[in-house]
Amino acid sequence: MKTNERLAAVDSSLPDWQAGIAGMPLQDVLLMRLIRVASLAITACFDPLLRPAGITESSYHTLIIIMASGTAGTNPGVLCEQVGQTRANMTRILDLLAREKLIAIKTDRRDARRKQVAITPSGRRLVQKYGRSLAPAVTAAMYGLSHQDKRVFERLLRALLDSMDKAERRLISRK
Repeated sequence: MKTNERLAAVDSSLPDWQAGIAGMPLQDVLLMRLIRVASLAITACFDPLLRPAGITESSYHTLIIIMASGTAGTNPGVLCEQVGQTRANMTRILDLLAREKLIAIKTDRRDARRKQVAITPSGRRLVQKYGRSLAPAVTAAMYGLSHQDKRVFERLLRALLDSMDKAERRLISRK
C-alpha cells in the first residue's frame, strides 16, 4: 500500500472509528494514526534506495546511531530505545550488520553480561556513501514544508513526545 492509499484509508475510516468507539478523542486518534502513516512512509521512501547495499532504513538508522556513539560504541539496549525497535528486531539487525562487517560486537570490558557495538571502517564508509545519495530524497520528502513550518513541526513533535512521556510515566506509576 502506498502512502497516499494509507492516508485515504485513515480518512475513510474516521466515521467508523467515531461510531465504533464512543468517547474516544477522534482528533487525538487521527493524529496518532497519521504519525504511524508517516513512519511507514519513511520506510517506504528509503528502503528501495538502501536495497543495493543490502540493508533497510532501520539498519541504516542503526548504523548512524552507532557511528554517532563514537569510538566508545554503544549497546543493544540503547540502540533499541534510539531506533525504536524491539530487542528481537535489534538482535536481527545487529547480526546482519555484523555478518556484513559493518559493525563489531564485543563483550563489554566492564560487564561481561553486556555487549558493546561499534562501527567498522566499512560501516562508516557505507553510512557516508548513502548519506550523500539519500540527501536529495530527504530534501524531497520535506519539500512541502517551509523552514518556518519545519521549526513549528519540530516544536510540536517535541511537545507531543514530552506529553507522551508524561502519560507513560503516569500509567506506569499506577501499576
